[in-house]
Amino acid sequence: MGMKKLTFILFILLISTVCTVLAQENTDTTAEMLPEDVNLHYSDQYCIECHEQTPQEGGNTYLKYNGDYTQLCRCHGYTPGTYIHPVFVVPSDEKRAIIPDDFPLVNDQVTCVTCHDMYLQCKNNPKYKVLNKRFLRGAPYVSRTTLCFRCHDEKKYTMLDPHNQLTENGAIVVDKCLYCHLEKPDERTATFDEVKLIGQLEVLCFRCHYKQSQFHPINANHLVKPSATILANMKDSELKFGIILPLNYDGNITCPTCHNPHERGVIPRNRASAKGASEKYRLRLSEANLQICVACHKDKFISY
Repeated sequence: MGMKKLTFILFILLISTVCTVLAQENTDTTAEMLPEDVNLHYSDQYCIECHEQTPQEGGNTYLKYNGDYTQLCRCHGYTPGTYIHPVFVVPSDEKRAIIPDDFPLVNDQVTCVTCHDMYLQCKNNPKYKVLNKRFLRGAPYVSRTTLCFRCHDEKKYTMLDPHNQLTENGAIVVDKCLYCHLEKPDERTATFDEVKLIGQLEVLCFRCHYKQSQFHPINANHLVKPSATILANMKDSELKFGIILPLNYDGNITCPTCHNPHERGVIPRNRASAKGASEKYRLRLSEANLQICVACHKDKFISY
């Protein structure tokens, strides 16, 4: 081999090495400068964020940080307030028998890849990005809890309905009262102002009905202090229909202003506070002909 040819080959190798080093430095610099809101998933631009080199299907994944998902998935946080499910949990024998075969454990522990199929985001198939944004195993699901019940017994997570407040024999279930009340009121004599609640009425309702609250009613904010005209209309309606339209402790309209949260039979039927119990939507006045709206807004619904 001639000297000139050898020199040329060495020169090419040197240039190639320098370019590789510079490319790596640029990649590292880019990685450090990435904004926190950048979505690394479903993109071939950020493979180097998690992989030392291009992984092989069915082979070595070349994961960084020795495959430590607390580092690989660090953008999602690992505190109770930021992460939906604990990791590095060793499931019991009972739980292990329920976990599907396609939900893999890593070293007998639940990790991110137990529920997330990382490889889905690497496939060139746009439908995954639309139908399965979080590359969940077995997705798409009707709801997020459907995924949870692949491993958890749904019967053990049935939501408590605090509105079912009577036994089959008609006795009041005191524990249901304490879901909202500090102590059980005397249903025969207590007025709305006398009952002791565990917190703000809206917060109590939003624990279960938050979605409904966002666009209800008619996409308007009703949780405000009523004007003198509205307040007068409410008082007239209370007398006319034998109901109550209670305000909260601050004098603002609240959820129970229009809705009666009690089951029929808890409060004696002859009391105004019993009206609306167990009715459709638990409304203190019927929705037919917008009665519940007219109770406050007579001027807006004059045709009714």
